[in-house]
This record gives sequence, structure tokens and C-alpha cells, in this order.
Amino acid sequence: MSDARAIEAVTHTLIRLVADGVNGRGDGFDGRARVDAKPPHEVPGTDELMVNLFLYQTEVDGSLRNEDALDRVPGETGDPPLPLVLRYLMTPYVRDGKDRDAHRLLGLAVRALHEHTVLGRAELASNAPFSDVARQLDRIRITWQPLAEADIYSLWSAFQTPYRLSTAFEVRAVLIDSRRPPRTPVPVLKRGQHDEGPVARGDVESPFPELTAAVPVTVDDEGAEHEQASAVVGGRVVLRGVNLGARTVRVLLSHPLLAEPRSITPAEGDATGTEVRFTLPAASAGEYAAGLWSVGLALTTGTGAEEATTYTNEVPLALAPKITSELPLRVARVGGTATFQVTCSPAVLAGQPVLFLLNGRALREVRAVANEPVSGGTLRFVLPKAQPGDYLIRLRVGGVDSPLVDRSRAKPRFDPEQLAKVE
Repeated sequence: MSDARAIEAVTHTLIRLVADGVNGRGDGFDGRARVDAKPPHEVPGTDELMVNLFLYQTEVDGSLRNEDALDRVPGETGDPPLPLVLRYLMTPYVRDGKDRDAHRLLGLAVRALHEHTVLGRAELASNAPFSDVARQLDRIRITWQPLAEADIYSLWSAFQTPYRLSTAFEVRAVLIDSRRPPRTPVPVLKRGQHDEGPVARGDVESPFPELTAAVPVTVDDEGAEHEQASAVVGGRVVLRGVNLGARTVRVLLSHPLLAEPRSITPAEGDATGTEVRFTLPAASAGEYAAGLWSVGLALTTGTGAEEATTYTNEVPLALAPKITSELPLRVARVGGTATFQVTCSPAVLAGQPVLFLLNGRALREVRAVANEPVSGGTLRFVLPKAQPGDYLIRLRVGGVDSPLVDRSRAKPRFDPEQLAKVE
């Protein structure tokens, strides 16, 4: 493991290694050369021998970013360590511009690092005892970092100081551990009710409960079902899917403008493994709203301590408004203007868009107070320059139209009741 002072510890160890390398007896400078870690533009005009190690870039090692720590026990989870790559610029400084001494100083420094391509745990522990970096299980390696001409120019331009002979190398990977403890569940002694483990299936179907569609239906006089484009309050809905069998089944209906979902329990015999049928009960005030709903199932299996509830995915269900005014509407023009007074169920909620459709023409509601949200069960619409005649009518609330097409026969037809007669 490594703490947050790992970067400091690695830099401190590198300084010690380079200092020993350039001040060795024989071909070294016998203690006259100093090693520091400063930004190049802050190195003063020196009258001594010096090697500067500047950490110019730190980035994350992408190959180790999501790897668990080596000491993590299988089955435990936690934050992975942060793997860092440290890039240094090593520059020799000499007095009086003696370049040959600079070359010698640089040669001694790179040899010291070449002899320590891996920072040993003993070196890290002795040179940087203030950090736990010596305890990390991954080895810390030093490799040379070639710099293109453009990279060198960019670096020294950023330093705003004249270029000096230098070389670059990188150190990877320095791991910094998270302080948050891992999650350590106890070992698993038994898998499944009878210790049988997971069940393998030889098909491509999902083993989990899943809904595929919500289909509104109507039933004709002969008992045949006909699919509809949208549901209505008091109508039937068929939910289709797979693995829907359970001891108890609840239908959960959600609308974005209603705080709580509506729960419906299907009648006995209406729930099978592939279909669940239910009826939308008569609406009370504020219980339903026209528009697009989301419908899912809550499936409960087992009893007592073995009881478990599984929630399926949700599928869309369009709930249409119903025009409750006496049909067909009969409207007398006044000065060429026709005014339509329409009642509907469910009531319109504040914030729902409302349109009254006459053949292919759409009318917006006329409100008593400008900019007041549309709401309520009684709506008013005005058609200027109205022409006498019969108009097919629809009420669109929340993007869903009231039923206009009668699909209870072999061939669809317009419902003859859904008319407005303008006189």
C-alpha cells in the first residue's frame, strides 16, 4: 500500500540515488555536486555543480486504472489504487559554462539511474521512511522517456529560461491507495435453497421476468378481443412478456405528473406466465390522468422467510381521455364563430397540453385567465369563421387522442358518435 506522500518519497529517493552517483569516489565529483528538485526557471545562476530533477508531468496509468490491489481478497470490493506515472526532466548545471563538466555530470547521473531501473523496497524505506510507498506490492520501475524536438521546445518555452542540456525519464507505477475501507463480505457457505448453485439453461430466452408490450383491448358482442391504440378508464389491458408467473401479481402504473404509482391486483386467473390481464377501474378525482403511462409488474414468490418480490421492466401504455359531453356535439354559430364546450374524463391536470381536433384542424383551449395552466374536466374552445357542417372530433391530452376509430369490427371505421355538428 502507498499513502499520499508516495510522490514525495519517490522524488526524495531519486535525489539520493543521483547524489550518490555523481559524488562517488574515482570518477565522481567527491561530494562537490549537489542534487535538487526545482522548476528550471527557479534555479539561480549557480557557481557550483548541480543536477536538477524536475517533475514536469504526472498522469494516470490507464492500464492499471481499474485494477484491484494485489492484496485484495477475491469477493471483496473497494476503490482501486490510483496508479501514477511520474515524468522527470534531469538537467546538469556547472560553473562558468563548462560544458564538458556538464556532460560528465549528466553521464554520472544517468548511470546511477541505469543501475537502479527498479526502485527497491529497501532504498525507498531507508531514503523516505515518512511514506509507505516501500510496502506497495507492485515494483516501481525507471525507464527513459525520449522527447521529440517539439516536446523539448515546448517544455523550455514554458520554463521561460534558456535551454540547457537535459534528459527525461519516467517512473511507473506509483500507487496511492484510497482511505475508504473495502467491502469485505463473509465467505459463501451455501448457494441456493438446496446448495445447488446457479441453474444453467439451454435457450436464449431471459430467465428473468420481462414485459414486452402493454396492449389495450376491447371485447365485442361475440367475446372476441380487438387491439386498440390506447386504453380508456374502465377498459381492459393485456400485458405480454415472459416468466410472469408468481404467487401474487400487482400491476404498477406510473405517470410523470402523479406522485405515487397506482397499484392494481388482477382478478384470479388473469395472470399466467406469458400474459397478465387487468381492468382500469373507474377513476376517482385525481386518480388517473390521460397521457403516456409506464406500467410494470411486482411479482411475489415464496412464503414466510423465503418470500421475495421481483419488479419487471416498465413498458409504455397510452391512456386516452374520453369526451363525456353529449354526442354528437351541436354548436350554433354566433357571428360566424363556433364555441365548443367539452367535458372529459379523466380531468386534465395542470401542465398537460390540450388540443381539440376538428377534422384536421387543432384548437387550443380558451382560458379565463391568460397563462393559467390548463386543468379541470370542462374545457372551452373557439373556432372563428366556422363553416356549417359535420366535423370528426378528438380531444388530445398529453399527446394521446380520445378514441375516434372503432376497431371492434373486421374493418376499422370512424365512430359515428364522435362528431360535432356546426349549424
